[in-house]
This record gives sequence, structure tokens and C-alpha cells, in this order.
Amino acid sequence: MLYKLYENQRSLMEPFTDLAKSAAKLYANPLSPLGQFPLSQRISAGYDLLHRLGKDYEKPEFGIRTVDINGVEVAVHERVEIKKPFCELRRFKRLSDNVATLTQLKDQPAVLIVAPLSGHYATLLRDTVKTMLKDH
Repeated sequence: MLYKLYENQRSLMEPFTDLAKSAAKLYANPLSPLGQFPLSQRISAGYDLLHRLGKDYEKPEFGIRTVDINGVEVAVHERVEIKKPFCELRRFKRLSDNVATLTQLKDQPAVLIVAPLSGHYATLLRDTVKTMLKDH
């Protein structure tokens, strides 16, 4: 329910976001008559801010393919275990052919990392996940 409301709000704001982008370019262009006003750069910055607030950013990937554990490159397999409209539970599994490394991996505890709900993508925790994959 909340996700649909969020998406509807984003869809309704899209024309205003596009308008803000165009207005920012119009006020920033030195060849435009509106770009000649004394406060045109500040007005352009305000419209640019509105555009960035309403812009739909693409979700980056984790992109963790390997991790170095005690000098051995270990492959990492990422899989979505549970998928909900507003979140995903992902599992990062380390795979190795080296028997000593495999024994070490089995002895390490499992860790659950929960991304804070702060309006940012969980992939901002990429470095944290990569560090935890080395030790846990």
C-alpha cells in the first residue's frame, strides 16, 4: 500500500521535475534573456535543487564478485532470497575450491546486515558488506 502511494506521488511530481530541469537550464544559459537577470544563477540553482529532489535515481548494483580472504580470491554469489514490493532480502554466499579456505568459511558465523531506512539505497553499504564477507 505505501509503495503504491510512493510511486503515485513520484509519478505526479514527474512533470514538475521536468519543468524544474528546463527552468534551471534556461536561467543558467548566458545566451537566454532570463539568464541576464542579477539573481538568475540563484534561481537556476533553486530549480536545479527541485529537479534533483524529484528525480528518479537508478538503483546501483552491489557488484561484489570476489573477495580476498587470507590472500585467496573467493567467488561471491549474490541471490535474492525474498522479494517484496519495497525491499529485498539478499544472500551473499562465498564459494571456494580450496579445502582450507572452505573449512575456514564454514567456521565463521552468519551475519544479517539491515540497511537503515533513510531514503538511500542499501547498496551504499557495499563496502560494509564486502568487509563482512572477508571476516564472517
